[in-house]
Amino acid sequence: MKNGLLALLLIVIIILSSNARASYWGVNVETNSSSWSIYRQNSNISFDLSSSVKGNISPIDISPAKSRSRILRPYQSYYSNVGNNDVRFKQRTSSLEGSYKSTDEIMMQSFLYLDDISISTVKPAGTDLFTIEYSGEKSPVIIKGNRTLAYFGQGINDRDFEGNSGDFAGANFLYNRELTKEQKTVMWLQRMNATVKAVDDGIVFAEFKPTKYLGYEIKANTTGIADLSYRFRDTEYNVKHRNYPELIMGDERYWGKYDLMRRINMKSAFIVVNNTDDDIDSWLPCCYAGWKDMLHFEKEDFGTDAKGVFDCTCYKEITTPG
Repeated sequence: MKNGLLALLLIVIIILSSNARASYWGVNVETNSSSWSIYRQNSNISFDLSSSVKGNISPIDISPAKSRSRILRPYQSYYSNVGNNDVRFKQRTSSLEGSYKSTDEIMMQSFLYLDDISISTVKPAGTDLFTIEYSGEKSPVIIKGNRTLAYFGQGINDRDFEGNSGDFAGANFLYNRELTKEQKTVMWLQRMNATVKAVDDGIVFAEFKPTKYLGYEIKANTTGIADLSYRFRDTEYNVKHRNYPELIMGDERYWGKYDLMRRINMKSAFIVVNNTDDDIDSWLPCCYAGWKDMLHFEKEDFGTDAKGVFDCTCYKEITTPG
């Protein structure tokens, strides 16, 4: 089976090389007992949404003239799902009769980055161990979201989920007769490095290292159930359970009348730097060089819009005012 594994790995490399300048690429490393895979799609996407709703959710009489009354039961529903690659933003709201007011702003941008992906395969003489390294992959994505909500009535359920490369934050507000909420989200994904070590009998080691950020802030007044959760994922693959375990996670439930506030910042940054200038990632040079040398008060002057992330003026994380 040694030759079989070698052939498989070579096929993967050929496929990646031939598609390195296309809009997508994928890799699948398989052994006798396990596998590891990844898929990326690059594209130029720009999406902006702004909405505002204010009114009363109330019954409607739909009966024809001179006939008995037929009342349509009132109901409100809102759903959004925006994402690209491993960055995902979801919201869902449903409510019964009552007063309802909301504003929503969602922005997403992704960029087609046609650059070569560096692939290195090493098998030391006298061993069965293959080491495959992927670097230089860039699939830039940024998502921003802002939402306000105010409801009073018979009942409302409101859910949100923000996920970035295995990290996530979110909140579920269930069976609330009164609910007010302010929410801000900033997520971006820059690039990815990965390492896979395998022998004929299985994956020995795998590590997935995306450079990413997830910022999440929520303030809410709730009168029902409030579930708050988050997770920060490990970069090392658990071969036995075939997943990436959490480094940090939390789940909280509140039932009753509460004033809640949560602010989360999760960031991972990985760089591959060798002895030549060509190997230094220059896509965001200010973040990797000049940005690190700036003073704290200088960094606070920068905004969190797409221009600030992608033209080397970087970003401002969601932090406590002042």
